[in-house]
Amino acid sequence: MKSATDLFFDAFANKSRFNILMELRDKELCAGEIQKKLKVEQTKLSHDLKCLLNCKFISVRKAGRNRIYRINDETKELVDEVSDHVKNYEIYLEKCGILKKEKNGRV
Repeated sequence: MKSATDLFFDAFANKSRFNILMELRDKELCAGEIQKKLKVEQTKLSHDLKCLLNCKFISVRKAGRNRIYRINDETKELVDEVSDHVKNYEIYLEKCGILKKEKNGRV
C-alpha cells in the first residue's frame, strides 16, 4: 500500500493536475474555462478535477448550471511556493544530466 506521501505526490505532482491548480491560483473558474485555457479533453479534465476535489486541494460551488472551482488557501500557498522554487532553480533543473537521461528513458 502506498504511503500518504506517495499518494500526495501522485495527486500534486501530476502535470495536468498541477496546471489546473496554477490556473486556479488567481481566480475561480468553471470547467469550460479551465478546459479552454489548458486545451485538455473533457474526460481527462473531469478525472483530474475529481481527484483534486477528493484530495481537498480545491472546492466547488454551483452557480446556476455551472460548477465553479476554487483552489483552497493552503494549496494556493504551496503552489505559489513551488512555482517560485521552480523559477529560482530553473537553470539547474535544465542542466541536470540525470533529469535529461530520465526524460529520454535512458535510466
